[in-house]
Amino acid sequence: MKIAIVAALGCLAVAAETISVPAGETMKVEGGRRFAAGKLVKDGAGLLDLTGAQLPDEGMEIREGAVRLAANGTPCAVTARHLRFRVTEARPAKPGAPDYGRSGIQFSEFRLFMGGKMLEMPKDAQAEGDDGSREGKQKGIDGNLKTKCFRGMPFVIHFKQDITFDAYSFATGNDAIGRDPRSWTLEAGFERKGVIHWVGLSEVHGFDVPKVRCADIGTTFPVSLVTALAVDYPLTICGKGRLVLNGVHQALDACSGNGLVWLEQGAKVEFGAGSSFTGSAAGEGTACWRK
Repeated sequence: MKIAIVAALGCLAVAAETISVPAGETMKVEGGRRFAAGKLVKDGAGLLDLTGAQLPDEGMEIREGAVRLAANGTPCAVTARHLRFRVTEARPAKPGAPDYGRSGIQFSEFRLFMGGKMLEMPKDAQAEGDDGSREGKQKGIDGNLKTKCFRGMPFVIHFKQDITFDAYSFATGNDAIGRDPRSWTLEAGFERKGVIHWVGLSEVHGFDVPKVRCADIGTTFPVSLVTALAVDYPLTICGKGRLVLNGVHQALDACSGNGLVWLEQGAKVEFGAGSSFTGSAAGEGTACWRK
């Protein structure tokens, strides 16, 4: 299988990474791979599976064969520099001491895992919006179970370097069982041209957190990429090219070409007003064009 890096000449040209997959073959890019800046070109009649990859800023061109993006809930490793943990419901409990129901959200530590082992939180990781108080957001990643983050929603972490993980968890606070998370979402943030685009990784509803205090909850939650491309991602699907969406609900406002979008497992695609795509969509899903 040939992978070529093509650098176009001229001051206005954009470097491109060309991946050619022979007919009858499949190339799977591991989740979280970060492509270099420039443009990704898919060539060859085979299948390139980009589920979980972080695509380059300048867009993608499918010249021949197929590119697959899946969001079927299959756990995978994810590499990111930004995470957003948003608790949407606390444990139902009585207001006032000692339960303090409906008084906010708290946890002592947010945890990341890889291959079943807990990762050490990088010391230069920053919790967005930390006020420096004794129960501020930074306390949720300080490695100390006896401190806590209280009322810090959404809880956003920024990393200086890529971090790769396949599961997450958290530890309870020191008191107030009515502040324990019960339902939440976790998202990864991927930067493109200086803007963070958030992608869903996990959604949990009605989890019964153990009532033991200042302790890990004893359960890890796997992550999986549940969305695909940014809405304004530049995408060209040529006549011999095919974009395969598996379980993905995808809006495309910067799509062009006359190829095929193939929909699997109830996938949905919506071509926005900025799209000039003149090809077709088929398969087990739905497609619409907005004018």
